[in-house]
Amino acid sequence: MKKHCLVATLAAAAMLMGSNALAQPVTAQVTMEGAAIAVQPDPIQVRRAQGAVVIRWELPANANYSFDPQGIVIDGELIGGQLRPQDQIARCGGGPRHVTCTNSNSRRGTFKYTVRLLDANRRLIEKDPQIVNLE
Repeated sequence: MKKHCLVATLAAAAMLMGSNALAQPVTAQVTMEGAAIAVQPDPIQVRRAQGAVVIRWELPANANYSFDPQGIVIDGELIGGQLRPQDQIARCGGGPRHVTCTNSNSRRGTFKYTVRLLDANRRLIEKDPQIVNLE
């Protein structure tokens, strides 16, 4: 009986959330060794079937570096080798250990972004990876 109630409750919650619900977050690990930043995965790939997603960039718990106050900056969409304004990824924010952005993921595209970290001496280190919205 309890199992059937749980299933019914979960199904009702899913129906109430509707199509505006965000998919599971996509998580990217950000590490830095010396002045070299690595993002895993790179590029971040999001399939259209996932719908709108939150992308979360995380630093290791023991890192002696942090995100800059503008830790993730979406620079634009790459079209024909040129950087153009984009309309898919917005609402970026977070703190010194993680940053999130919302990707509406309503169409295909390749988007350049900048990871901005502060090293142990508070010097700014940057890397320019990509997010790819797939079919």
